[in-house]
Amino acid sequence: MFLFVKHNSIRLKILLLLCNIWLSIGMPGCARESAVEHAADSGSESKTEDASSVVWFRERTEITGLEGYHVSSESRFEMPGIMGSGCSLIDLNNDGRLDVVLVPGDPDTLQDTSEPSKTRPANLCRVLMQEQDSTFRDETTRAALSVAGFGMGCYGGDLDNDGDSDVLTTSSAGVRVHRNQGELQFVDVTDSCGIQSNHWSTAAVMFDYNQDGWLDVLVVNYVDYFPGTICQDGAGRRDYCGPLSFSGTSDQLFRNRGSDGEPGKFEEVSIASGIATGIGKGLGAICSDFSGDGRPDIYVANDMEPNFLWIQNAERRFENQADLRGCAVDLQGRPQASMGTVLADLNSDNRQDIFLTHLRGETNTLYLQVENGTFLDQTASSGLGEASRNFTGFGVVARDFDLNGEPDLAIVNGRVMRAPMLREEANVTQWNEYAEKNQLFRRLPNGQFVTIGSQDPFLAPVEVSRGLAAGDLDNDGDIDLLVTSVSAPARVYENVAARQGHWLQVRAINAAWKRDAFGARITVSVKGRQWTAEVQPHIGYLASQDPRVHFGLGSHTQYEFIDVQWPDSPDQTERFPAGSADRQVVVKKGSGITVPRPSSGVSLP
Repeated sequence: MFLFVKHNSIRLKILLLLCNIWLSIGMPGCARESAVEHAADSGSESKTEDASSVVWFRERTEITGLEGYHVSSESRFEMPGIMGSGCSLIDLNNDGRLDVVLVPGDPDTLQDTSEPSKTRPANLCRVLMQEQDSTFRDETTRAALSVAGFGMGCYGGDLDNDGDSDVLTTSSAGVRVHRNQGELQFVDVTDSCGIQSNHWSTAAVMFDYNQDGWLDVLVVNYVDYFPGTICQDGAGRRDYCGPLSFSGTSDQLFRNRGSDGEPGKFEEVSIASGIATGIGKGLGAICSDFSGDGRPDIYVANDMEPNFLWIQNAERRFENQADLRGCAVDLQGRPQASMGTVLADLNSDNRQDIFLTHLRGETNTLYLQVENGTFLDQTASSGLGEASRNFTGFGVVARDFDLNGEPDLAIVNGRVMRAPMLREEANVTQWNEYAEKNQLFRRLPNGQFVTIGSQDPFLAPVEVSRGLAAGDLDNDGDIDLLVTSVSAPARVYENVAARQGHWLQVRAINAAWKRDAFGARITVSVKGRQWTAEVQPHIGYLASQDPRVHFGLGSHTQYEFIDVQWPDSPDQTERFPAGSADRQVVVKKGSGITVPRPSSGVSLP
């Protein structure tokens, strides 16, 4: 049996390599039938479509509290300072409106911009609570969500199944866990909950890896960094160190002991699960059932190292199969500087694809999923490659911004090494040499992506942008954006796109868990067309997204049914009845009709 599996693994590697080569030069034979048919229906729409006048967003400059929270020293050149800090859109008080959490930078004190006579510790995340009239009030001090060192990410989820969102923060000095006590009262339980990490932690994902109903936690760690390390650019000037200057670290997996009668208590299972065997330089992560066997797997985006795809077996152990499955390196077999991550159906075939942002001089990468857990690098044919070559991408989201039924992409950029300035100002600072514009991509019906909207306010700032979170901030049915940048104000962008169709927003809840069903896979069916997405709030770069799943339905005003695969019941699908578009639907486990799980391909060994 061992020889059979090994032999077929080699054959699969060869097949994937040949398919990637053929696809890159336009040879037939490896494209998926559904994608080909979809392109055939698109007519003669050109990928060079002139969309310079398109405007999807406006900046909400009236929101106070977005400025002054983030500082990175311009003189110390400590590496965490150029990696930036993230942001989150989380409903912290269960009022149905998303709140804003901004992660701070240097661990010094910052001046309170609203009351100059006061200072607040800079290790506190800025917390802006949304009121019913869509204004925000600053509750930073009251919430007291802290980071351990230079702030990285912020992630929300109900770790103790009590009905409200707890918060985990990552930083250059490890993680902190904050339990939500209600009434915006958080308690730092890091020392007692069992989640211990003193590494430079970046991404974190809350997901139920052992399917017992309790959210476990994956913590992704970056490099083994030594503060005070001095690096220089090619001209001998002081500059930020890169990942090649340091060794990698292993990631950490923590099991929630709720099923043992200790809700919100954790034990580390990094070694027992096999995760600790991987040494990398992680910046992004996705937790989803990639192999199609009903068990959650883990994808980790590594910086200048091959990416990991940890496939889980029946014994709850993980094996890295990224190389075998075609998503470890680029088409030429080179590891890239992977930062931001997206899991979305980017070619409308109901399979979840992976999109990664990368360093300037490389290109961002699109891995299309062809069978359960096998991927082909189709960056060159997507229109997303060359358009990204001169940018360093970090935060990224995939949503249908104009509701035409096709996924779009938003990416925030900013360099990590000195380069000629793109922003000329009277007040020239160090950051001008690292600043870049952001990007928006529209997906055409023929499957190509094109850059749009040179007039869009989202593209106006030239900054060192890092975090990007997406969600329906104003509950009007379209997706808004939150952006954070190094030593610059955060920015909120309201979606004002001319609507090309209708929408549906689905919130998946398991009443027994009292929380959103992270990892649930939702499919909306409308007259022969289907849209599939997952409840995946912890993707992107150092960000936490709206847990509600949003669909653009194009011209359809009704949907026929909604299918949900719950993360703790992978062998069955629950169906919910037809309804009208342009509304939010809450689906609760147990209130639909159980139907057989559809076949979605053949799993690899």
